[in-house]
Amino acid sequence: MTCRVCGAENGEPHFGGISCKACAAFFRRFVLSRKLKIVCTCKEKNHKSYPCRQCRMLKCMAIGMTRIKVQPMREKNVIKVPTPKFMSTLSLLSCNIIPRSCFNITKTVESWPEIDKKRKDLYGENTYELNFSELSNLAKTDTNLLWNLGEMIFPEVKILNADEKEAIICNFFPRWIIMECAIDYSTNYDYHSQLLKGDGLDRMLVKFYGSSMPDEKRMSDEDILKTFKQYWIHLYLVICEPFFQKKYDKVECIALFLLILFDDAYTNISEKSAQLCRNLRKVVLRELKGYHTDNDFTEMRFLNVISTLTSLERGEQDLQEEVLICGLNNVSLHEDFKAIVQMKKL
Repeated sequence: MTCRVCGAENGEPHFGGISCKACAAFFRRFVLSRKLKIVCTCKEKNHKSYPCRQCRMLKCMAIGMTRIKVQPMREKNVIKVPTPKFMSTLSLLSCNIIPRSCFNITKTVESWPEIDKKRKDLYGENTYELNFSELSNLAKTDTNLLWNLGEMIFPEVKILNADEKEAIICNFFPRWIIMECAIDYSTNYDYHSQLLKGDGLDRMLVKFYGSSMPDEKRMSDEDILKTFKQYWIHLYLVICEPFFQKKYDKVECIALFLLILFDDAYTNISEKSAQLCRNLRKVVLRELKGYHTDNDFTEMRFLNVISTLTSLERGEQDLQEEVLICGLNNVSLHEDFKAIVQMKKL
């Protein structure tokens, strides 16, 4: 067959018309080109020259070649990382041999798989599919699960009254949210890196916030990104990435969990209860120090763990601001969640 565009031999069916391979390749390149406009240049050329790109394209279309039959370009050498279904937890982290002197940390490590199971039952099989509103609805129950673990490890805290317990939980949970994001970032690093490189983060944020707003009051996609993306970029780059670089193991993360759970920086608990929290933190720090010493970790590693507490506090401040902005932009969040995040502290 003859190419119906240029008259060359060896014409074959391409994109709905009969053309040679050269004209088919031209048509495909033209369709996939990012140039929005071309003009005829035949008058500027020698009369013996081939037709210009515009005229050649019109010939292609005249013989029946259509754009929709051209396969879109595919990215080369891109390995797609599947979206995790459930946020990674402490159970997935490794650790060295824990000395017997670390009794409370060991007990927490051993109890964590059961907590994971209960939290998975609470959040469902695919945490990544939940929007902000749905996550906020589950926060109160989640705090109780984590507090019950703390009570099991340190039964002494049962002497706290209901208001003091509530104050401690409200101080703890926002920092725990930030820390859990950092753990998930560390254990699913390839997935989160891919989110940041492409438009994955934008798509995730539009769904996360947009589906948490009433339809009639929903912000535009552009406004959602303009308002909320800055918080996630800060979380990834300032908190999660340094956390990942420090390569904390399971014992160190358990220690951080207990340290933020029994923080004594409150104005609304008694001095006796604050002293109890300080004593429990001393126990955790002593056991962490013993773990580091037994495994020949440097003094700097111990200091790095402690400094992470300050990083989590900064993340908590960003979360408080974000929740306030959510209220101004019709993002529906459970009242219990807002009360936990926005409780006034020292």
